[in-house]
Amino acid sequence: MRYFFMIGIVTATMLFAGKGISGKTLGGGALEVTADRFTHVEAEHKAVFDGHAHAVQGKSRVDADRFIVYFDKGNSAREYRAIGHVRFEIVRPDQHVKGRCAQLTYRVAEETYRLKGDAHLNDLLNHREMQGEEIFLDNKKKLATAKSDKKGPVKFIFQMKKSPSTQKKETQR
Repeated sequence: MRYFFMIGIVTATMLFAGKGISGKTLGGGALEVTADRFTHVEAEHKAVFDGHAHAVQGKSRVDADRFIVYFDKGNSAREYRAIGHVRFEIVRPDQHVKGRCAQLTYRVAEETYRLKGDAHLNDLLNHREMQGEEIFLDNKKKLATAKSDKKGPVKFIFQMKKSPSTQKKETQR
């Protein structure tokens, strides 16, 4: 069997635990992870999905070479990590983002995301893009930072709304 299905690994949660980028829950649903191989390492409190890992919950998804779920002693997910050729799309009622990176880590209790390695994040609702070698998002503090490497600068692109006076001048021309 090419894909091992692990359905309901975390129920009544969002993609990447109970809270998504916006910090709000959607109120249920199962996280479904498919991959070529699955390993549960009880001593290390982790589940590892290797080869063509694909995690889906609702309209949100993550694709990577490897997807790891780390659990606490109570068997609740404490961290999610996607490694290798990571592509993701997170859809919430008030947010829709897409991105890519070499490694994506979400820490559940802290509500933080760390994108490493040629990180790109596109906020489709607010028409903003962020690029850098590393991007860090903190949902609790409403903070976003980006770092560059020696290859190039951090890049942030956002669409400016035209002011009413600018719009009036353009229509008079």
